[in-house]
Amino acid sequence: MTPVLLAAGVASFGCMALSDWLCVIRGNSKAGALFPAGCVLLAAVTAGMLGRTGFPGWNGGRVLFLVPALGMLGLLVYSVAGILHQCGSSALPPAPGQKRPLVSTGVYALCRHPGVLWLGGFYGFLWLTFGGWDWFLAAVLFTAADGVYAWWQDQQVFPRSIADYLEYQKRTPFLLPTRDSIRRSIERR
Repeated sequence: MTPVLLAAGVASFGCMALSDWLCVIRGNSKAGALFPAGCVLLAAVTAGMLGRTGFPGWNGGRVLFLVPALGMLGLLVYSVAGILHQCGSSALPPAPGQKRPLVSTGVYALCRHPGVLWLGGFYGFLWLTFGGWDWFLAAVLFTAADGVYAWWQDQQVFPRSIADYLEYQKRTPFLLPTRDSIRRSIERR
């Protein structure tokens, strides 16, 4: 694995953060395309890593870790799709001065940034499937970059762009679910 792919994967979170900074903090709504560009870059990096690694075959049963990896990817997509459905808008930051409605049910009752859990799980299970330092580094670096990005969003971006976010912060854990947040996440309203 070339360090270029790993650096590009980390840079993808920089694209997403730059989109938030330009749109929400600087008020430039035209920069919103940087967020999906960051997502596409991360997907391309992952595809490039998969292409270089090749399918593991049975490999002592390690291929079975692809099932939870795909489950984590499904949860990540579900979390983003849920936001889009409930907000009725795009994933791009809102226009300056506007706030998106708060989504605090389902996976967003579990913790404020469930995508970090799902992304970390996805890359962690890919490492368990394929093995090697490249996948280990991808799991660690991409999850850490996503965690830093989520922390910055939590402190600077979302309080400015999501209605009632400060109250949400008080009652919902940042990343690690609690017994109470797990219960709230599975309740039907």
